[in-house]
Amino acid sequence: MLFRACTSPLRGGDLCLNPLDGQIAFDFAELEREEARSKLGEWSGAPLHFTMDYYPPVMLDEAFEHWCFLNGHVGSHPRSQMWHRSITTGETELGDHVAASFDADVRPSREAEGPGELLRLVVCEPCEWHIIAGHENLAVEAWHDHARSGWRELPVVPAEIRVRNEKGLTKLARAWIAEHYPQHMQVPGAPIITERQKYGTRHVPGFSPWGGYDLSSTALGHPTRDLDHSERPRRSQVTLPIELKRPDTARHDHPSIGF
Repeated sequence: MLFRACTSPLRGGDLCLNPLDGQIAFDFAELEREEARSKLGEWSGAPLHFTMDYYPPVMLDEAFEHWCFLNGHVGSHPRSQMWHRSITTGETELGDHVAASFDADVRPSREAEGPGELLRLVVCEPCEWHIIAGHENLAVEAWHDHARSGWRELPVVPAEIRVRNEKGLTKLARAWIAEHYPQHMQVPGAPIITERQKYGTRHVPGFSPWGGYDLSSTALGHPTRDLDHSERPRRSQVTLPIELKRPDTARHDHPSIGF
């Protein structure tokens, strides 16, 4: 009898029968997943579920990739509730600091009740520092506080200065910023603050003259909430933002899939 690999992700098992030629086919990928599941106790990377502990970006990437290998990519963000790379933000470097952004979807499923959050994690690997916040802007601001003191006192580029056009930063904006910003803040990765309309509240990465953030003055005018550090967020209750240092031991001996 002839054997061939069954590659369809819809077959659902490790053994399938081809209705056309009657050949028995093995899903070798599923066999590999079953072997990996049997060795979950040997997993030594970041947890295969939501975590608030510090892990370097590469370990978070490896853990999410492994979860997807075990469980599939479809609906992996809400099903795993794990940290995954933000699709809207790359990495930003400012001096010796690096901001790597991740998101986690800890909202309850449609049939469940209770509050939930879309969370943002920013990791500064050189410092083994990280922040978890309930809004992207809060995490961005916290990382700037960590990376470069004094940024909140930067001049606000006024609304009458058109900052960008279809070609990028305008000459007028570059000239205004060069004249009004202190020299120590005109370095690679440094931010600018621009005046925005009422609803222009997002801090936009990569839009400063030096590849840093274009921070919204409108958003910075809003008060932020402080975290009660005594309470650990639960699946359906998260008080944010939270800043944590890497614990002495960040190793989980008993990883599991999901919660």
